[in-house]
Amino acid sequence: MAAPKKKTTSISLAAGCVAGAVECCCTWPMEYIKTQLQSFRTVKGGPAPPFTGIGSGLAYTVRTTGALSLYNGLAPVLAFSAPKAGVRFGANTHFRNALADPETGKVSMGCSFLAGLGAGVCEATLAVTPQETLKTKLINLNMGLADGVPHLLRTEGPAGLYAGWASTCLKQGGNQGSRFFYMAQWRLFVAGDAEAKLPRHVTFAGGLGAGLFSVVCTSPFDVVKTRMQSTGAGAYASTADCFRSIAANEGPRAFFSGALARAARVVPGQGIIFLAVDVIYDAIANAVEPRAR
Repeated sequence: MAAPKKKTTSISLAAGCVAGAVECCCTWPMEYIKTQLQSFRTVKGGPAPPFTGIGSGLAYTVRTTGALSLYNGLAPVLAFSAPKAGVRFGANTHFRNALADPETGKVSMGCSFLAGLGAGVCEATLAVTPQETLKTKLINLNMGLADGVPHLLRTEGPAGLYAGWASTCLKQGGNQGSRFFYMAQWRLFVAGDAEAKLPRHVTFAGGLGAGLFSVVCTSPFDVVKTRMQSTGAGAYASTADCFRSIAANEGPRAFFSGALARAARVVPGQGIIFLAVDVIYDAIANAVEPRAR
């Protein structure tokens, strides 16, 4: 039996760029609240945080700084979202093609995870670390892009944009490894083939499941990444020290701070992005490939 046709890396990259921008704009307020919740230090005897959940966070933010402040930090993330998602889907397609069985074209479940893991590390290095550092610090400082970037460059220098690189690689590698693994399993379960093209609504449902699966798997890494990129990162000597400090001083529950708010963004966001990538990939392929023949 002939191997199925492989996806094109460049088309996956382009589709991911467009889909990433769409997903970011749709889900940003939940990311804002999640980042705030993860930045609060809940040491026993310390000051109580101003809010503890999604509803109270939205109400507090609107009441104290206005509704538009829910979009603080969006500009740098939006600027990076297109290349970030492009790198993610392009790299995943590249690694899946490289890891596919040369005779059948199929990719094992283990290789599906490795392809997603590699895509996540590429994404973290090329886009996510500077994006997330800017986002977190602008939210912590309650500053916009125009004022916040010069302030950060003046006080921390360009190297400050790569704060928390190791924890970001852990988070993004885990995120994309778990998501692409889940989607491969979903396609296998629904259609009997990990490379199958699914109906749009089934792809969207699979994306929702992939988002939830990744939140459960990687929330501790996300919390540590946020702490290492926040304005209070000086309290920790390293990523490993941050893990130890949170476990010793705040307890295991702190590793899931903001998990509900993260799920409120990530779950629908992954449904949107996996669906959008499929739709946009098909549109680009249909427009480009006939010309190539």
